[in-house]
Amino acid sequence: MSALLGAANPASGQASSGPTAEVTRARISRSVSLQISVFSPEKELLVPYCGRGEGGAESLCNLAIHFEIKTREGWRPMRPRFKEVVLGGMPPDKWMFQRIPAGRKHDFLFTFTRDDFAVETGQQMRAVVDAWPDEPSMRARQGSIQLTSPAFDCP
Repeated sequence: MSALLGAANPASGQASSGPTAEVTRARISRSVSLQISVFSPEKELLVPYCGRGEGGAESLCNLAIHFEIKTREGWRPMRPRFKEVVLGGMPPDKWMFQRIPAGRKHDFLFTFTRDDFAVETGQQMRAVVDAWPDEPSMRARQGSIQLTSPAFDCP
């Protein structure tokens, strides 16, 4: 959820001679926060993260996760709601990673804005997380192991 906390304006009628910033639009968005547990029963996996979220949990990188929604035709990638939405993320050479040993699990956080994606409350969806067996293949984004979650209802 986004909120405008405050703004500073020059006194009424006072001209500014230096750089300025102006908020020209503010909106509240409907964010969906998900805790995603990654488990590797037999071999070590590397899962990239790009920052920390609530409570210090690692936040999955946008380029290493995607979502699918259930349609009449089957599972399809979740699409942006508007053509103006530009998707992107931190490049792989900047990724940090969590090493998940065999037989262990690790929890990650991921948040997206429902206003930007064509998904509705109650719609069936699933997460697809990319993991890698080693750092060189992760940096090159080659040979990923796609871990697909069970279906869940969009909150």
